[in-house]
Order: sequence, then structure tokens, then C-alpha cells
Amino acid sequence: MQRCKAHVSMEERYAKLEIEYDSLEEKQKICETANELINVYKISPQITVLPKNIENGEYIFEFHDDYDKKAGNFFEDLLKKLKITKCD
Repeated sequence: MQRCKAHVSMEERYAKLEIEYDSLEEKQKICETANELINVYKISPQITVLPKNIENGEYIFEFHDDYDKKAGNFFEDLLKKLKITKCD
């Protein structure tokens, strides 16, 4: 998933990760990987999918009131499994 772009923003007890996808395969891989990690971490982030067209769009993962600070580890593992090496 070398073409995917990721953007992270964090504030006190709030974290957001946006991952842009450019194909249906990338979209499916993001979904499958996120669901796998959600089960591992026992978390429930707010997930929004914003399609730009049939093949392009972005996934947005948000954590509100992240007292346990699980968002950071979830984001790191998600990016690592998706082979996204650079974030804005």
C-alpha cells in the first residue's frame, strides 16, 4: 500500500488517523486490517468512510476520551500492517 497517504492528529484524549485509498483493493485491506486490530485491542473507534468516487476516498478513525491511550498503539500497528511508512 505504498500509494496510501496517512495523516495523524492528536490532542489531549483525542486522536484521529486519516488514511487515503486509491483502489477498491486498498479500501478492502484497510477495512480488514482495522477490524482485525479492533478485536485485538478490544476498542471501538469511531470510523467514517468518505468516498470521493468509486475507487478513491479515505478512512477516518477517531478516538474520543482516549483515557487508556490505546489509539497510538492501534494507529502504529495499523500503519505497520498496511506498510504505510510515512505520516503527515
